[in-house]
Amino acid sequence: MQSIKNVVVGVEMPESRPWIVENIAPASLLAVRQSFDIADAMNAAVRIVCVLPSASTGFFASEDDARAEFAVDTTAAMKVLAELEIQYMEKTSRAIDVSSVVTSGKAWFEILKVAGTDRDNLIVCGTRNKPTVTRLLFGSTGRKLLRSAACPVWLLKPRIDNNASLDVLAATDLSEVGEDVLGIGVALGQSLPVRLNVLHVVDNDLDRHMARTGVSEEELAEYRRKSKEEAEATLHEQLAMTDYRTVAMGVQTHIAEGAADGCILSAIGELDIDLLIMATSGRGGIPGMLFGNTAERLLPELPCSILAIKPDDFVCPVALD
Repeated sequence: MQSIKNVVVGVEMPESRPWIVENIAPASLLAVRQSFDIADAMNAAVRIVCVLPSASTGFFASEDDARAEFAVDTTAAMKVLAELEIQYMEKTSRAIDVSSVVTSGKAWFEILKVAGTDRDNLIVCGTRNKPTVTRLLFGSTGRKLLRSAACPVWLLKPRIDNNASLDVLAATDLSEVGEDVLGIGVALGQSLPVRLNVLHVVDNDLDRHMARTGVSEEELAEYRRKSKEEAEATLHEQLAMTDYRTVAMGVQTHIAEGAADGCILSAIGELDIDLLIMATSGRGGIPGMLFGNTAERLLPELPCSILAIKPDDFVCPVALD
């Protein structure tokens, strides 16, 4: 994310007509605002994508009527996107390369086509205002973007406040892709008003296994102490590989012990987190493989936005041509 080339942002037209900017869903507007902020800070371009339902002849209309109706809708949607561009360009510090496309089909696929397979792109989309993200991430556009995109995907939930600052939690397992999570968290902190929290959870599965072997409580306590110290040292070593000291609002590190999903949810609540950054564990060329067990358990309960990062060996499982 330190070298983002294009921010690809999906925008849904309002459910009611006529289509006007004021009626666009708050999460979509937030996605556009965040996209322009990132593009402004990172010298990137913005690609706005609006996907309309495919033209349908219905029971009585002809194919010509359906095409004519789609042409009218396309013109109306392009007008809205042009107004969005003007509105948010006025708030940037430089002229941003912006382009818009209105197309039809499956939203996730059309957005992926614009983003392509370039890892230097970023997909940003708003979620619908639902009690949890379960229905979004499992069985909708967001889920399919997360499963298939080669680049990072940022899914934004509506916020109660309109505060420009973000409380961010970067959850890392200290692996290679965990280093990418830290790098992206720091890059956001350099570009946007971000309070960055970094979390590593020390898994206690081995503790329980050792306890069953008859190890004394003193030995277990010593093992836990060393595990926590080693994890904290590694975390600071990986942070030192970034420019974390340049994050204006500061970086706080946290080491927790227990089940990763529970610890992450607890941290989100205690720190009032707006955005969780975490890595996916899907490997290249495995269709349908997205997350490891932690995220599969975590996502149905997630109360905030998510920025998901793919491993370097991930390959988009669908043909985009």
